Amino acid sequence: MSEYDKGYFARRAAEEAELALSAGDPEAQAAHRRLQRAYTERASVGDRQMQVQQQD
Repeated sequence: MSEYDKGYFARRAAEEAELALSAGDPEAQAAHRRLQRAYTERASVGDRQMQVQQQD
C-alpha cells in the first residue's frame, strides 16, 4: 500500500472520530467509532500480508 493510501485511511479515521464526537444519536456515534477503528486498522496494516489459517 502506498504512503498516499495510508494517509488517506488515517485522515478518514480522524474524520470519523470528529463525526463521532459531534453526533447526537448514540447509534450514529457507535457507527462512526466502528468506521474509525476500521480505517485505523487499514492504515496500520499497510502492506503486511494477512495469514490465512487452514482448518483441518
